[in-house]
Amino acid sequence: MIWSCSEDFSPDNPLDPENPEFITPEVSITSGPSSGEVLSTSVTSFSWEGNKPFMLFKYAFDQEWGSWTDQKTVQLTYLDEGDHNFSIKSTYTTEAGDTSGHESEVSTIDFKVDAVDGPAIVFYPRRHVASIGDVVNFKIFAEEVENLSAVEMDIAYDKRSLTIIEVTQGNILQTAEQTLFHTEIDSLSGGIHILVGLMGSDSPSFFGTSDILSITVKIKEAGLTYLTFEGKEVFKDANNNTISILEAVNGLVEAY
Repeated sequence: MIWSCSEDFSPDNPLDPENPEFITPEVSITSGPSSGEVLSTSVTSFSWEGNKPFMLFKYAFDQEWGSWTDQKTVQLTYLDEGDHNFSIKSTYTTEAGDTSGHESEVSTIDFKVDAVDGPAIVFYPRRHVASIGDVVNFKIFAEEVENLSAVEMDIAYDKRSLTIIEVTQGNILQTAEQTLFHTEIDSLSGGIHILVGLMGSDSPSFFGTSDILSITVKIKEAGLTYLTFEGKEVFKDANNNTISILEAVNGLVEAY
């Protein structure tokens, strides 16, 4: 016996876009920061759900999209100070496990991180994720300072994993006509000594948040490598009084 299909046959799969009852893929964020929330921590997480089983999802943090995945949660760590956003979208899967080509609308949450109380000295970004042979750049910020006129610090790094390419002055030094910027890189022990000063007859100083300097490094070895303040960092005001540093945030290179 030979079976035939009539011309008015319509598929009964509600996930098939040729079906007049096709259901558009959807995704909703079920947990995480709310829109506009200010976080006092550098770690947060998001969870989400689709409108049907066996869906795939793709998320973006600060506009950087990942790959399609069936996971429904993610933890975000080493969040830098300032504004961020998280976006998520969904799609159906085919019988072969591929994406169907039909995507949901994008759901986005904007939030802000304010995890550091100043006066503080902070690596930015907190973490670089890169590969062996890559060259990456950190800035070191003075966070929420008043009347800052001089900075001295020592930074330690693993000489087996990193090479310091250069250390350059930051925007804080642009606030004075006369400046002092002195660096010593000890590649044998893995250390950097830095002295920064704003000078002039009007006793210049800086108020607010800005970068003191930039450090450019080349990655030589896979793994986790920290650039750490050695506890000798000092802030001075225009009268040479010490400004208490409430927090020092180190930098991390995560290399593959």
